[in-house]
Amino acid sequence: MEQAKCLLRELAETNNAMQSNEIFNLADEQGISKRTLENAKKELGIRAKRINNTWYWELDKIRQ
Repeated sequence: MEQAKCLLRELAETNNAMQSNEIFNLADEQGISKRTLENAKKELGIRAKRINNTWYWELDKIRQ
C-alpha cells in the first residue's frame, strides 16, 4: 500500500492528470496490484474523470 501511495505521489509531482491505463501499467511493472492501487487512490483522495472515453486520474488534488 505504501509503495502504491509513493508511486502516485511521485507521478503527481510531474503530472496534473494521467490516464488510468498508464498508471496501472507503471504499477504493474513495480509489482503493485490493481486493487492495491485503487485503495491507495481512495486513501489519497484522487478522483477519476472521463474525457473522450478515456479515464484520467486527477493527481493534482492528492491529500498528503
